[in-house]
Order: sequence, then C-alpha cells, then structure tokens
Amino acid sequence: MDQTIALTLGVLSSAAVLALTAVGLSLSFGLMRIINLAHGEFLTIGAYGSVVTADHGLPWAVGLAAAAAVGLGVGALTEVLLIRRLYRSPELSILATFGLSIVVRQLIQLGFGKDYRMVANPLPGATKVLGVPFPTYQLLLTGFALAIVVSVLAVLRFTSLGLRVRAVAGDAALSETLGVRCTRVNLVVFATSAGLAAIAGALVAPVTNVQPDMGLDYVFTAFLVVIVAGRRVAPVLIAALGLAAVQNLTTFWTDPLLARLAVLLLAFLAVQVRPSASLRVAS
Repeated sequence: MDQTIALTLGVLSSAAVLALTAVGLSLSFGLMRIINLAHGEFLTIGAYGSVVTADHGLPWAVGLAAAAAVGLGVGALTEVLLIRRLYRSPELSILATFGLSIVVRQLIQLGFGKDYRMVANPLPGATKVLGVPFPTYQLLLTGFALAIVVSVLAVLRFTSLGLRVRAVAGDAALSETLGVRCTRVNLVVFATSAGLAAIAGALVAPVTNVQPDMGLDYVFTAFLVVIVAGRRVAPVLIAALGLAAVQNLTTFWTDPLLARLAVLLLAFLAVQVRPSASLRVAS
C-alpha cells in the first residue's frame, strides 16, 4: 500500500511538470500552427536562470520569478525576430526552431560550460501523505505546476484575452475584420508559451542536474502529450497524466528505455482511436 501511494505521488509530480511543459507547446501549435522544436531550450533557459540567482545567494522564489521574466522576454524576442515570418509557411517553423535550439544550446555551453550545475533544494525533507513520506519540495512543485496549468485554462475559457486567442485560432482573417489584433495576440501567446517552459525549468532545477541538453529529455514527452491532446489545450492534463503514469510505472518495473518505448506506443494508440472531431484551442 505504501509503495502504491508513493508511486501515485510520483506520477502526479511527473504529470504536473509534463503538463506545464506541454501546455506552452499546445498554445503555440494550437493558435499559430507553429511546431516549436526550441521549446526544450526555453525550459533550459529557465533552469539556468534559477542557477544564476542561486549562485548569487538569492531566494528560490526570486529565481522562479527571474526564470519567468527571462522566458517571457526571450519568447517575445523570438516571436518578433523569427516566428512572425513563418506564419504563412508553418512547415518552415520546424527547420527554423530546430536551428534556434542548436544556437541556444551552444550559447548556453559558451556561457556556463558543459558541466552539471546544481540548485539547492529550497524545501529539504519529507512530508507524510497518508502516512507515506514524500519529498516536500516535490509536493510544492506538483501543486504549483498544476495551479499554473489550471490558471492558463481558466484564462483561455473565461477571460476576454482567452476569447481573442480562441477567435484567432479559429479564423485569424475574420478576427482581424472584427478588430482583434492578431499580431499582438500571437506575440502574447508565444511569449507565454516560452515563459511557461522557463517556469517548468526553474521548478525542476532543484531536483535534477542542470545542463545544456536537459530540455531534450522533457520536450520529447511533451510533444507526445500535444500529439495525443491535438490542437486543444484542455486535454493536455489528461494526456500528461496518462503518459506520466505509463513512463513512471514502466521505469519502476523495467528500465527508462522501455519506458520511452511504452510512452511512444501509448501515444500512437491514442492518436489512432481519437475521434476526428474539429480541433479547438480550448474546450
């Protein structure tokens, strides 16, 4: 029983981080049809933002805020200088963002080197959940990541900004005639996407080794979540939970390589059985 509770908490923690990483991808893909292969590097930028603030003796919360700010800034700059030129040819976004990911990784290596970096755990120790001790920081990470994802879904569903985002995703040309500034909406969405990835990077920095290629480990499964969820943001939570459960349980019983294959197989099966309904950004 104790082992089941511990595994369940581990799955929820992994699913929360995965959903936070994937929801940004889902936003940029669902709205702009942009396949952002540099999304993992935005996560890495957030992790290194946390490293820099920790090196200067600043609190963990400051590192999280700094990561979010840097992610938003880099995302906005990327949209203005690169992504904005690809809306008419979304397929080129694959090549462009792949090149961007290589450039960003090389810049990080030049600035910080290839060595692993560590961020101190801001909440060491364990908290008992149903009598089972579980790392306190991972509980905070899970709650914080889920709160952000739910907040994003609420903004898309219940605010005027969310209405404009859904309108642009449905028909950008018609939205322009109704007074919606699509360029501004695209900028906000892509910057938010990068900011969410950077926050995910800062959150996982205390529980993993920070290094220039770390984003690749997270973005692989995040892309599978988006493939399963389609161009809709709301199903991201369900997809992330399912894939995280398969990955964690397969890793526990076998090894990480088989876990990746199992996740890939699950994503393939989910796409095969998913109804071919119209795709929306939010539902």
